[in-house]
Amino acid sequence: MPSHDEHDDFKPSLTPGYKPTAAKTTDEYAKLDAEDESLARWKASLGIVPGGPAGDTSLPKVAILTLELDSPTLPPGKKLVFELADKEKLADIKKNPITIKEGVEYNVRITFKVNHSIISGVRYMQVVKRAGVKVDKMEQMLGSYGPHPEGEAYSKNFDPEESPSGALARMGTFHVKSCVIDDDGENYADWEWSFKLAKECYASTTAPPATWVDRFPANIRPYIYLTRVDKPIGTLLLFYPCAWSITMASYAQQAPLTTSLTYLGLFGLGALVMRGAGCTINDMWDMHLDKAVGERLTLPYNRHRCSPYPRPTRRLVLERTRTRPLAHGDITRRQALAFLAGQLTVGLGVLLQLNTYSILLGASSLSLVTVYPLMKRITYWPQAILGLAFNWGALLGWSAIAGSVDWHVCLPLYAGGVCWTLVYDSIYAHQDKIDDVKVGIRSTALLFGERTRPILSALSVSTMSFITFAGFLNAQGAPFYLGVGLGATQLARVLWSTDFDSRPSCWRGFVGCGWSGLWVWMGAFVDHAIVAAGMV
Repeated sequence: MPSHDEHDDFKPSLTPGYKPTAAKTTDEYAKLDAEDESLARWKASLGIVPGGPAGDTSLPKVAILTLELDSPTLPPGKKLVFELADKEKLADIKKNPITIKEGVEYNVRITFKVNHSIISGVRYMQVVKRAGVKVDKMEQMLGSYGPHPEGEAYSKNFDPEESPSGALARMGTFHVKSCVIDDDGENYADWEWSFKLAKECYASTTAPPATWVDRFPANIRPYIYLTRVDKPIGTLLLFYPCAWSITMASYAQQAPLTTSLTYLGLFGLGALVMRGAGCTINDMWDMHLDKAVGERLTLPYNRHRCSPYPRPTRRLVLERTRTRPLAHGDITRRQALAFLAGQLTVGLGVLLQLNTYSILLGASSLSLVTVYPLMKRITYWPQAILGLAFNWGALLGWSAIAGSVDWHVCLPLYAGGVCWTLVYDSIYAHQDKIDDVKVGIRSTALLFGERTRPILSALSVSTMSFITFAGFLNAQGAPFYLGVGLGATQLARVLWSTDFDSRPSCWRGFVGCGWSGLWVWMGAFVDHAIVAAGMV
């Protein structure tokens, strides 16, 4: 028997004081305000015409035929369609979840047939729960309809929604209860189904193969997710400035390839460990904020201006940060602190492999790493602080090779890296800008607003100009400038194609910025390899 909470979940939203009018026949509705031509055309589109079909009163008023989840990311020829008449298939989908791609936009399409009478204030509602906890509620108006003059079915597309994303979101099964109900509480159909999230859609309804992280014991998994090692883009963005600097210093010092490759490996390990430590520090600072980001937001639902029915709302739950291990309660703050101590110990072990000058220089960056999470609470420029921390390797890599920093080359290289970070992390911040306003977090995404594209374009030009100037001061060869040109092209492509109001598009743009850093490094590395091989 449904609980009291379930009854409340499926109670239609009504405007205070609103009462449905007495039922009328199709002819009575058709004759109301018959002289209004635009209203008559609108009613005709709903099957409300004088002398229209009365329909078969032996059947239910409304028959819900299909529910379809549509997304441009579905594989060619694949459809997710529920045939409501196929009870056996519905029971199977309830038991064996369908698989939906994470972090993509999709929309619900419902097909129904009005058998007789006029239906009004009819809406589709669904409640999504995971582990018995409600995580989402959607309410979409179907509107008012009469029997179709040709006896055909109606189809209604709802506003796009976005599926949750993240490794922890992929771990659970989401259970959905759906119903079609009207203002009077008359239930025309209800059914249950379930789904899981995956990185890709699968043709079958079985769960996708486990990721490599899911192969670890359950008590280890939260620590792996805490480091974001399953999303290597963060490590690469930290590593590339180190790689630029190491490779350019090796070129200037005419060091053998074995030397540069040794330090590239060492700094690669350091980037992996310290990026994980930075994530741990960030999540310890943001533990309560990450929980808040998942709270429900009430958003207006836009529907046909002619409809006389009250404006419903749809409830949206965002889980990008709420499912992080600390916010989700998978580990405690004390456990995270002990894990952080281990991460910093490994990081120190990597740092101690360098010369004394580099050890002191590297240790001096820890203050930036520690205070960065605080900056988002007090300034709209936390991305600038992140840039100062994330590009420290542009200084440290040079000193590791040469014994000290060549400030003439490294300062413009460092400045280019900071501008680059402002570009990619501003794109990243656009994913959370709605939630950031709600919980009082500041970012360049909110500061730049509608001017984001031109500002990031200017920062991209600054990025490549500073890096080019550093190359000029270091007497780099043609391959270096080819790499810079490819990196600039990649940044231009990202800024041209990114939709700053779409989370999936922002994530693709964020990852795309990493390729620009790779191209710069490849140009420098080819330059260094040519010199090391004695070809010039």
